[in-house]
Amino acid sequence: MLGFLPTHLLERCTHHTGPEKSDSRFVLHWMRAALRFDENPTFDVARHIAFQKGLPLVVYQGIDERYPYASYRHHKFLMEGSRDLERNAKKIGVEYFLHVSRRGHRDPVLKMMAEGSAVIVTDLVDLDPWSDWTESIKELRPVIEVDAHCILPRQVFGKSLDRPFRFKNATKRLMKARMGLRWPICDLPIKKLPDGYTIPFDPVSAIEELEKDGGLGIFSECDIDPTVVPVNDLIGGTEFAESKWEKYMQEGLKKYHRTRNNAADREGVSGISPWLHHGMIAATKVVRDAISLGGKGPEKFLDEMLVFREHAYHHCHEIKDPKRWSALPEWARTSWRERLAPTSPREVSVIERGETGIPLWDGAQKGLLRHGVMHNNVRMTWGKAIPGWIIDPEEAMDVTQSLNDRYALDGRNPNSVAGVMWCFGLFDRPFDPPSPHMGRVRGRSTETHASRVDIDRFLKWVCAPTMGGVREFAIVGSGISGLFAAMILRDLGHEVKLYDKGKRLSGRLANRLTSDGSSFQIGSTHIDGIRPWMARFLGEFDLGGPKQEDMSSNRAPLIDILHHFAGELSINFNTRVRSLHQTEEGVTLNAIVNDEPIEFHHSNVLVAIPVEQAMDIIDVDLFSGRSEACWVAWGPSEVVPDNLPAGWSVRNLTNGMIEVRLCEKSSARHVDETKDRMASMVPREIGLPDDGWSSHLWRYSRPVSGPGRVIHHGNISFIGDGFGTPLGTIGGALDSAARAVADMHLRSSEKGRNGHYLSKQTSLNEW
Repeated sequence: MLGFLPTHLLERCTHHTGPEKSDSRFVLHWMRAALRFDENPTFDVARHIAFQKGLPLVVYQGIDERYPYASYRHHKFLMEGSRDLERNAKKIGVEYFLHVSRRGHRDPVLKMMAEGSAVIVTDLVDLDPWSDWTESIKELRPVIEVDAHCILPRQVFGKSLDRPFRFKNATKRLMKARMGLRWPICDLPIKKLPDGYTIPFDPVSAIEELEKDGGLGIFSECDIDPTVVPVNDLIGGTEFAESKWEKYMQEGLKKYHRTRNNAADREGVSGISPWLHHGMIAATKVVRDAISLGGKGPEKFLDEMLVFREHAYHHCHEIKDPKRWSALPEWARTSWRERLAPTSPREVSVIERGETGIPLWDGAQKGLLRHGVMHNNVRMTWGKAIPGWIIDPEEAMDVTQSLNDRYALDGRNPNSVAGVMWCFGLFDRPFDPPSPHMGRVRGRSTETHASRVDIDRFLKWVCAPTMGGVREFAIVGSGISGLFAAMILRDLGHEVKLYDKGKRLSGRLANRLTSDGSSFQIGSTHIDGIRPWMARFLGEFDLGGPKQEDMSSNRAPLIDILHHFAGELSINFNTRVRSLHQTEEGVTLNAIVNDEPIEFHHSNVLVAIPVEQAMDIIDVDLFSGRSEACWVAWGPSEVVPDNLPAGWSVRNLTNGMIEVRLCEKSSARHVDETKDRMASMVPREIGLPDDGWSSHLWRYSRPVSGPGRVIHHGNISFIGDGFGTPLGTIGGALDSAARAVADMHLRSSEKGRNGHYLSKQTSLNEW
């Protein structure tokens, strides 16, 4: 079927047979991992096949919500790459369509596109879930997978060897025959779809979405992790990638052999791995440029590209599920089983936030969390420290991989897999005598590494706050959404102060004490509306069973979640914020403290209070909403009564205490009653004496209507369970807080990049 292809393309192809269709309308290039047109083998193969069949060529790209660790950070980088693709497609004259999976747009678009295609040409991706998606789509049409990432095609070699030097020796001749050659130009004419043909979905214009609001609107509809915030100084796409590479070629590559291990020098390495990962720049171009420059620096750089990088890709091509524990060599797994357990274990949340107390390691993790990058030499030390804090080494490897894949812009890549697993013994030899905690696996001391680095200079760039510098945030309201936003902002390097009219942490997870001093939830009695990305923030709390949509709180005080989010945060209690006003410098808060008026000034403010109160705090009509009231009464009872009025509920507390909640209708009818009156009325209504009873009006217990999305007004943002989805849930409150912070990063990023760049190609006879 593919014999007409030039040799340099044919050797990169894997042909999967599938059902053929006689009345096909086009050849489909499913662009998923090599996001460029220039020097792209996948695009060239699709172009040749379309020309051979006399069919139009259609390029389809999907930005899905289901890729591992989907987040605002990765989505923004992908969308910026799509912007360049959209521009360059117009230059080339090929039809390019982008689908972004989101609320109201979650149809199986790829399968729908496959229906009209003769064949699907796509990038070879060996990691799950992309390899699974290939298996699924080849049941519909023939699929051609093309290696667009390696110098030596995986189809030519594709073997995993136990040591990098063995891979180098085994591939030297094959590699030499291919590296450094100019990529042949493909200028075959491209047919377009006939007039009147309609594709089966509404395509997205990345140019328009990014110009409009930096992606804020469309990402708000995506079910992705907003706590992994966008990185503003690293722009996805071919244009930025090639300009960054050209700059490094001119200023840094010659010195690479001297600067590559100095983590304090951010410019000492090329930093192009995120763009190589997404195929936004061709590895063939990078290698060719380095060869043409020559010298010790380029030679060492080529060693990294042609040995370690290529070895990782070929390893993941041969090994099924290369992330699994059993993919480590037997000697390493045996050694890990025999090692001593860590003497200073740490919680995963402490590790993830970079709070282990080890400056080099914490700096590396904060840089990853905030900026999406980590110096490769430090990454080796970083990865080898984690099994010293987690008892189960297999869990330690999973945590290391997940941290890298969640935050790193070059994560979810064969290099990431191999790099993390090297920390646990892959591609290495045993070292004797065994050390207590690493066994026979090579150790790498954080203290020794730190002694070789200008640690202050290193920490200055990795710990730099996001959004270009420290911002002074105020948060009004100390409920779960306000505290969660505060925790995220602090982790990103910003200053945060909370203001609350009460005298304790409050909101939906507020608690009270019974007469015997026992704590119980007066607010929400369960955690609801939880999305998968939220689990890591709630997972360390015993919430009464497995994580699910509703998690009983009877076994653990949910107020502990608020204290966890609050940490050592500065909270100004007994401070009633009456109004907010935008200024040239930021926002002024007019408040009452101890009956005295006072002003506070901040660069940004997040309002995390009920919808009705939020409407009153600003003199602009921005939104509307309504919350239901709920009276709660509690007191002693030897039995749990079952003769409750319609809609009321009762809950058994501790030590002979019960709690009674009135329905919305009853609560609304008694909303103006006093606490003493309700503490007497409620027990008598259910046939109990009122001795020892108390009550509380939860005036804004749950929103029944509201925006259901974060509202931004200048430097003021409104969050809470009335501003998130699902409306009126704990998950909605968390979602709104995280999205508000992510939105601020999108709003502070560069909007719209004009121009494009297509590198020159050569003719076929130069191959």
